Amino acid sequence: MFIAGKKTFVLKSKTSKEVICPTCSAKNSTKVSIIGVYKHLIQIPFLSGGKYGISKCLNCNQHFEHQLMPDSIKLAYFELKETVKTPIWFYSGLIIIKTLVLIKIFSKYM
Repeated sequence: MFIAGKKTFVLKSKTSKEVICPTCSAKNSTKVSIIGVYKHLIQIPFLSGGKYGISKCLNCNQHFEHQLMPDSIKLAYFELKETVKTPIWFYSGLIIIKTLVLIKIFSKYM
């Protein structure tokens, strides 16, 4: 059992209609995904590790990471990334610890 580590979660994906795959020239087949990374301790998420994007052609299964994406796919990636927010549950471990500390502090005064 791993005590600490990193995990990924697909925050949002969209099949872009205007992007043409540079490998197979298929239209409406490129799926752009925003993936969030979080750091966990005993399977409880504590911190966000950021976001990154990948694209995959559903026709020819060609994958592109953010640095290697062609410009047309990069534009669709940045449009999708603007709409995605980091989920609050990525910080649930910190929220639980803060709540327990506050309960402990206020229990001395009541």
